[in-house]
Amino acid sequence: MRTLTRATAAMLLALAGTVAVPAGAAHAQLVCDQPIPPPACDDNDPEPDPGPTDVAPRGAFDTMTFVGNGVRITGWAADVDSAGPLSVHVYVDGVFAGSPVANTYRPDVAAAYPHFGAYRGYDAVVPSKHGAHTVCTYAINVSPPGTTTPATNPNLGCKSYDVPAVANVESLYSGQWLVAFDDNIVGETGFEVRWEYVTWYTIPGTHYRVATPRVWSYTVPAHEGTGRVSLPDHRPADATKLTVIAPGFGSASTTDLY
Repeated sequence: MRTLTRATAAMLLALAGTVAVPAGAAHAQLVCDQPIPPPACDDNDPEPDPGPTDVAPRGAFDTMTFVGNGVRITGWAADVDSAGPLSVHVYVDGVFAGSPVANTYRPDVAAAYPHFGAYRGYDAVVPSKHGAHTVCTYAINVSPPGTTTPATNPNLGCKSYDVPAVANVESLYSGQWLVAFDDNIVGETGFEVRWEYVTWYTIPGTHYRVATPRVWSYTVPAHEGTGRVSLPDHRPADATKLTVIAPGFGSASTTDLY
């Protein structure tokens, strides 16, 4: 082994103090805010937790019954993200009509979906008119805290109906011309009864007869609730048509009489 002299050692120490020795290979600084960061950035700066997933509610629109100036609707709705009852929005012909709460007893829902429980039904009456209309219901979603992308409010279904204000005008007793009709209205102010008939005129000096159309109309009082209504008035002679109208409710029933 070669031994360094004191002079040689001193010279090497002096050189070491004036020469810069790199500590290692040079590296470029990482840029981690690019749209697609390099793998090293993924390792050093992981993406944040996306947060909880919002699950859309589920349910059904089961039945609809016209009850006079409104429809009674039944069904159920529930959301796994909410322990409380859901709101159900009701639209008639695309116009908001009401917001019942799904909190009525439905044991069939609990049997099919035990985690929802039994009090998930809705049973309510919302305003609606006589005539042809379409009713739709929507379950209103509840999002868990921290949700970044809320779920939608699903459509539970749509149902249509066509109910005239007055229906089934007919002769109740043959020969007496007493008339009965079905009153489908709640809150009416009265009914207009209209008889169309003819009177005959004989041209003097001939055997020719001419029919002259005429109309006899009057109003009958409103009736409590709905049901069968009879008109005690006898029809005019040579009546050709009977019309019963519910003013303000947009429909009528007409019967040809021959």
